[in-house]
Amino acid sequence: MSKGRAETAAGAAGILLRYLQEQNRPYSAQDVFGNLQREHGLGKAVVVKTLEQLAQQGKIKEKMYGKQKIYFADQVRRTCADCHP
Repeated sequence: MSKGRAETAAGAAGILLRYLQEQNRPYSAQDVFGNLQREHGLGKAVVVKTLEQLAQQGKIKEKMYGKQKIYFADQVRRTCADCHP
């Protein structure tokens, strides 16, 4: 793995976690890849692997719908000013 790809993979977790929290809706790995490809230049393999790692770490949730996995931000961990007056 080249240095540029290693840096991209390391930063991918933060990018994907922030994206899912900001959007606050479920996405497939393909949807996330398509939405972030131009802006961040993340490859599909990096997106899939990183989403799986984040789900295993408990930072995001993952559900199976048929053969497809759907990823979304953990609503329990979500904190915002609007939630707590």
